[in-house]
Amino acid sequence: MKKYLILSLCVCLLSFNSQGQQDLQYTQFMFNKLNFNPAYAGSKSSFYLSAIYRKQWIGINRAPQTVTLNGHGAVLENRLGLGLSLTYDEIGFSNRVSIESSYAYIIRFKNKSFFSLGLRGSIYYSQIRWDQADLIDNFDVAIPQSMTSTILPNFGAGAYYETKSFYVGLSVPHIFVNEGDFEIPASNGTVEPDFTQHYYLMGGFTFDLSEKVQIQQNFLLKYVVNAPMAIDINLSFVFLRRILFGVTYRVGSSISAIVQIQATPQLGIAAAYDYSTNALKEHNSGTIEAMLSYWFVKNKNIDELYNERFF
Repeated sequence: MKKYLILSLCVCLLSFNSQGQQDLQYTQFMFNKLNFNPAYAGSKSSFYLSAIYRKQWIGINRAPQTVTLNGHGAVLENRLGLGLSLTYDEIGFSNRVSIESSYAYIIRFKNKSFFSLGLRGSIYYSQIRWDQADLIDNFDVAIPQSMTSTILPNFGAGAYYETKSFYVGLSVPHIFVNEGDFEIPASNGTVEPDFTQHYYLMGGFTFDLSEKVQIQQNFLLKYVVNAPMAIDINLSFVFLRRILFGVTYRVGSSISAIVQIQATPQLGIAAAYDYSTNALKEHNSGTIEAMLSYWFVKNKNIDELYNERFF
């Protein structure tokens, strides 16, 4: 029984690595840049708050699901960006609570473009709930009877540049490799899944197709050592500066549909649906992701928000 449990744990970890997904994965990455790059903190013209819920691979028992709350804004004459992300993520019998604080130094130019450098401090609390497992052999002393946990601190860094028509960012959200020693007895000692570096390159541009229609293209490259590179490519259309429809292709993995509606000048509502294109498509009904966002901005500044809503 011990071998089967450890094998199941390894399969879960390998599924993360094979998708470049030991870090959290989001379909709506273009609306959620703070999670990928600390240099994005304070980039909005006002304080910005968002909440995201993601349920992956519907139909597969104990598949990944994630809840994230982000907030960020700028102080000191918009030169210092501050951001905070709180995340709860679970897969199988394991879960992780993340607290990430981001700081960015922002250099703003006269044409409303800017360049920023960011740092991140983070703490990850991970645990495995062995008590929730349906064990065949309840008397195997090698299997923990309750839960095991560990706390992993880390740091990250990034750079980000944005204009009215395009953006580009490069980041490493956690620089150091963490060894998550859960102290689980095994045939060769302990199970220590490494929490390793992830490298991100993101970018995008927008242009007017007509007075009422804009086109956007976004991409996200994710690289992890000893794992295939993950590539997300997005094409979106914005109508009347209020409604966005988009399609994202995650190379070799899924195709997604995205819609975002600006319900009020400050409140945005977005949703996405992923359809698996790999072997997993036979075993799940897709992935859903929902997002709410709010800008704390005065009405007199509403007209300045267009680029920030959808870009």
